[in-house]
Parts: sequence; structure tokens; C-alpha cells
Amino acid sequence: MYLAIAVLFFGFAGLFYVPGFLDIPIGMLTARQVAAELLSVFFGLIAIAALAKSVELDTLWPWRRGFRRAVAAFFGARRP
Repeated sequence: MYLAIAVLFFGFAGLFYVPGFLDIPIGMLTARQVAAELLSVFFGLIAIAALAKSVELDTLWPWRRGFRRAVAAFFGARRP
């Protein structure tokens, strides 16, 4: 569940990314570029937090017990 949210917010961050933002002199920045880059950073941080929560809670990751149980059930392996 959290992985989908992370992908969604990574997509939002990519929409607002300003190429070469750090190479633009401060005097030449427009308010629109600054706002877009701030939104990109904001959505990127939310995406990273959602990804961390996904690693912690979602059963999608191989080291989680639910993942191993689902794979074992899919392949018909017996649990000891």
C-alpha cells in the first residue's frame, strides 16, 4: 500500500523538477522556478518517507514473513 503512494509522489516530484536548478544564479531565478523546486523537494521527501514505511510494513518485501508465506502458498510448499 505504501509503495503505491511512494511511486505516486515520486511521479509528482518529477513533474515539478527544474533541470539545472542548482546551476541557475540566484538573481536569475523566478518565483515559478523556486516554487516548482520547493514542490519537487516536498513531494520527494514524502515519497522517501512512504518508501521507508513500505519497507517497514508492506508484505511485498522478501524479508517479511507475509511475503515468504505468500510465495510458499503460491508454489504449494508446505510450512514446517
